[in-house]
Amino acid sequence: MDPYQEPQLGFQPPLDEGAPDLECAICFSQFNNVFRTPKILQCNHTFCLECLARMNVKSAKPDSIQCPLCRGHTPLPDLGLPKLTTDRAVLSYLPAAMQRVYSIRFNRNKGKLQVKRTTDAPPPLNSLRSISHSLDVGLPSPAGDSGDVEGGRRRRLGALLRLCRRPGCRASLLVSVVMMMVVLTCVIIFLLAYKQL
Repeated sequence: MDPYQEPQLGFQPPLDEGAPDLECAICFSQFNNVFRTPKILQCNHTFCLECLARMNVKSAKPDSIQCPLCRGHTPLPDLGLPKLTTDRAVLSYLPAAMQRVYSIRFNRNKGKLQVKRTTDAPPPLNSLRSISHSLDVGLPSPAGDSGDVEGGRRRRLGALLRLCRRPGCRASLLVSVVMMMVVLTCVIIFLLAYKQL
């Protein structure tokens, strides 16, 4: 089995009352030991590395992560996002083969998570070369884009224009415009008739 491939988890979460949640609260995917490694924030909420990387590339503050649940900020370690503390309590409930966490690099400028090749042990014979194994998480937002009011208007207008390309939407829009013109005409006629009285 390829250790970098998304594992097909056939295990059930433990019935233990004190057991941690074994899936990310953002993507609802089960944690693993590669890109979905459980990372714990200062507020003690745990999310997978992949979701945190996707949030970071879209954030205006690349040196911290804002918790999507409590909005608390966690400053990133000097060596980057993958160096956030791994939630060992969650890992302890995963199958034994998934309790060794792979070393991951995060290149924010390219929007990639990459499995880092370890020098202490050669990769298994049936695995992919870890140096080339990566996951795209999206490109960073342009500088100043988050607070740009004009950019927000352009995005909304673009979304409206894309929506209006659909035939059903065009018909609804046309019917709405005709109905507004009829109502406006009736109001004008009523006001003119009322003024003559």
